[in-house]
Amino acid sequence: NALANHARMQMGRAARQEAPGEEQLSKGERTRIKLVEAAIDAFHARGFHQTKISEIVEAAGYTQPTFYLHFRSKEAIYQHLVERVHAELRTVIEGARIPAATSDEDVREKLKAAIRAFLQYFVDNPKLAQIGYYDVDYNLGLREEIVALVSQNLSFEQGAGYCRQTLDPTFVSQCYNGSLERVIRVYLLSGRYDVN
Repeated sequence: NALANHARMQMGRAARQEAPGEEQLSKGERTRIKLVEAAIDAFHARGFHQTKISEIVEAAGYTQPTFYLHFRSKEAIYQHLVERVHAELRTVIEGARIPAATSDEDVREKLKAAIRAFLQYFVDNPKLAQIGYYDVDYNLGLREEIVALVSQNLSFEQGAGYCRQTLDPTFVSQCYNGSLERVIRVYLLSGRYDVN
């Protein structure tokens, strides 16, 4: 359920762990989650500029004063969504580093698992990812941060002997991320293919 999934991510738990049931959340937490879910749907459907707070609260089943108890403006809830995607993708990428003690035969599987985890985020969160990753006005910094994180992972993996020393980690990261962005937009978000 969307409330439980959002609560799990908000509380920093791993995506595959058990989330608390709705009954364990306070009324305020449930309200905030419903507002966030309605905002995701509205921003995805109409974009930031065309979405109105009145549409978000109506979809969530609340009033505008309730909205303002949780967010000071439309910009604030949008920024909340962008920051959520940034934090969640950062966690996925930081978890993708291959440990130095990994055997040579396991490196390929670990690389595939890392790519699959990144792509799976977009499959699991298509509307949110579209808002938090592809909105040009807000997310160029995220893409640059992802390039830097992947570049750091590649440098670490070069030091561990998993990648050729002659590779430029930043160049490879730019190519890798550009390719993944295209795969995500054209194939995953459109539903033409799944991660596997």
